[in-house]
Amino acid sequence: MFVMNKPDRDRVVFHSIHDMLSGHYLSKAELLLNSEIANDLDDINDILELYNISLFFENGMYLKSWSDTDIVAYKEKVNTFKNLIRKFITNIDDSNFQSYFENIDYGYYDSFWLLINNYQQYKKISPSQIEEVLNNSPHQVRHLLSHKNLVDKYKLVLCEFLKSDQQSAEILLSIYEVENSFNKTKLYLPSCLTIQDKERIIVSYIDSEHCNTNYLPIIQNAKKHSDFRISDKTKLAAKRKYQQSVKEFFDSGSSSSFKYGVAISYPENASKIKHAWIEQGTVHYEFSLDYIKENNHPYILYRNFGTLFEYVDEQNIVALTSKENQLGVLERTLGVRSKTEYVYGIAFTQLEMASMGQIYTYSNVLKGLGYSLEDILKAVFTNTLPELFDLPSNANFTIPTQNASALEKIRTIAPEFESILKQYKLFVENGHIDFELLQMSSGPTAIKVIPSLNSNKYIYINKDDQGVNFLTYLLFSDQTLLTYVDPFKDKQYRNFVDLLVNEEEINFGNYEEHQHEHLNYLIDNNYISVDENNCVQVTNWNRILILRDVFENDVASLHHYPADIQDEVMHMSNDGIVFFGSSLFAIPEQNYFNYYLNKSEFTNGHDLRNSYLHGTQANPTEIHLHENSYLLYLKLLILVIFKIEDDLFIYKKLKAEEE
Repeated sequence: MFVMNKPDRDRVVFHSIHDMLSGHYLSKAELLLNSEIANDLDDINDILELYNISLFFENGMYLKSWSDTDIVAYKEKVNTFKNLIRKFITNIDDSNFQSYFENIDYGYYDSFWLLINNYQQYKKISPSQIEEVLNNSPHQVRHLLSHKNLVDKYKLVLCEFLKSDQQSAEILLSIYEVENSFNKTKLYLPSCLTIQDKERIIVSYIDSEHCNTNYLPIIQNAKKHSDFRISDKTKLAAKRKYQQSVKEFFDSGSSSSFKYGVAISYPENASKIKHAWIEQGTVHYEFSLDYIKENNHPYILYRNFGTLFEYVDEQNIVALTSKENQLGVLERTLGVRSKTEYVYGIAFTQLEMASMGQIYTYSNVLKGLGYSLEDILKAVFTNTLPELFDLPSNANFTIPTQNASALEKIRTIAPEFESILKQYKLFVENGHIDFELLQMSSGPTAIKVIPSLNSNKYIYINKDDQGVNFLTYLLFSDQTLLTYVDPFKDKQYRNFVDLLVNEEEINFGNYEEHQHEHLNYLIDNNYISVDENNCVQVTNWNRILILRDVFENDVASLHHYPADIQDEVMHMSNDGIVFFGSSLFAIPEQNYFNYYLNKSEFTNGHDLRNSYLHGTQANPTEIHLHENSYLLYLKLLILVIFKIEDDLFIYKKLKAEEE
């Protein structure tokens, strides 16, 4: 028979149906499939290799070079593997378990435990055998925890192991808190591990020299679960240790982090209304003071947050949100992150620094010109919006006094912020604002439940469809290989659509053979075609550009598109590529507001609502913290008014089109 005893690196391993090396492994499998397989294999790795080969066939994965006849013949041969695998695995017991286990190749541990589980062979393997495995190879615990039957069978051994092993805290956090984009395997815990045991494991981890400081913020912000709860005392210990580790890191002088910042100025006699540039990591913003002075109507001064500072984009969608496509490769993949964390990177942080700096400096500029930002916002909400867009004339907004402290100002504006949200909700639901009805509810209103006057307002990509996800990957991912084609390789386009937008003569023949599969997928799905000159052409530009809008911003606004684009969006909805949502705030905007207002949604949130509506704010003497929180509230208030104005504008436009 064919010699199967090979080094680990030469064996066939099935990782997943998405594995880019599947063709490589299938080529290796072909050699075995064309060979005679003995019926008395005694190397466990040979058995596990046969099992991995069978997984390719179970998932319908074959080499393109195989004919239909080849596939039928190979399937018949693979079917014979089942008896060989069953015969071998069902003979494993206490007498031979350790000798077999010690010889398993590294890449086959998952397969081994899966087969032990599936054939219920754990019934013939005593707990003492598992205890020995864990003593000699502690990393095997994750493989064991992947199978509920094994956890139930060996719960006492696993429980004692988890109480004492240094990796146990990270296992607990990976189950309850940590977002893991790569390994979706569900882990189970032994029922005998109590809530108290789990907290003791966490406390011991915080105190240990093996503690990974990246996990400390996750412990600090951990949510309460029915079977996993971390006390405030333990959370505080994690917070203090993390703060100490950060201080020690910077005090040691070992930091080589990239420094960035913002600088904002308002020059007179500026050549441009607004101008921005980057210099040594600092983004410089210049805004024309003359333009602000000359255009001093309260409504225009308010609109400067859009026209000058770009708090919202051309579709009046909040432009400050964290966007998935703005995360760099390292930001997406490195580090430890909570499942319930608001994910952001450097781009978001710079935008936040800029927006906070802009509202602070602009407020001072307005004061110098004799205006109050708070007065401007009140005038827009209570006068301009009723005049221009039929918001009820009794819309109300109380502003804090100018000489009040930052904390006193927040205590005024925080409930007023909630009132504005409730007022608009009542208006959409009832056609008017009934303040007596508004006062019947004392609690804050969830951002996501505030309705819109308009149906099909927002467009979202259907990420539940794997075909759609693959399509957007090919078109927009910075990891796709479709941009790598002569003679454009040196231009380093961000994604395939950028290449299509900027280059007219992309020759299909210049692509390598391994790239054709993805190109053919786009051709088969009518996104691109190849013309008579063998050049790649876009089949439907409207569809491509709609997808780009939604991909880059995580959302788009239907009613801000012209009629022909809206028609294409409807076709895309019928095809299951996109879907609609109707609320005042788009989902990315809801997430942005919740990041600042609550911790119920995101564990790393600022929790402004709880801090100032419920009286758990920072010490009154920490003036700078309250000043920053007040500016945050002002910024969120400005964004709310922009969103209300946009909703009213769309509604008025659609009504005019119907008449």
